[in-house]
Amino acid sequence: MVVSKGNERVSKVDTYLNCAEVFAYRSTCLKRKYGAVIVKNDAVISTGYNGSPRGMVNCCETGQCPRIARDLHQGEGYAQCKAVHAEANALLNCSREQTVGADLYLAGIDPKTGAVHVAKPCPLCARMIIQAGIRYVYLRQGENAGEYRKVPAGELEWFKEI
Repeated sequence: MVVSKGNERVSKVDTYLNCAEVFAYRSTCLKRKYGAVIVKNDAVISTGYNGSPRGMVNCCETGQCPRIARDLHQGEGYAQCKAVHAEANALLNCSREQTVGADLYLAGIDPKTGAVHVAKPCPLCARMIIQAGIRYVYLRQGENAGEYRKVPAGELEWFKEI
């Protein structure tokens, strides 16, 4: 979490990434906690975190993650994952009219250590972000102010060649 020191203000980007990080702590995922915030015209229009669909059993409740049990890593075994990703949850709460021209802020946390995880949307979420008309995606990369990447949505990795 980026905090102000003395009379300094936290930048708008770091403020929205802080919001995404706060929502990451609501995650029900044991492997990786992610939070997303969608902002348009300097107003937050939607938030999301990764977790099981509403009303369904989640990994925090069972204490087990099917992907951890199978030693699966980023990009592997999403069919065995119970969670809807943070980006998808944030997008599901909006109309396309709201998301066209908006920016998405994404932050990830390692649940074991509490350290910032270098944020990156999976290819499926990247496709949804592009389709929703999101302009830029801000990806938290570290703990300090300014440690983020700003990526035009169309430049996200939305497809992996085999």
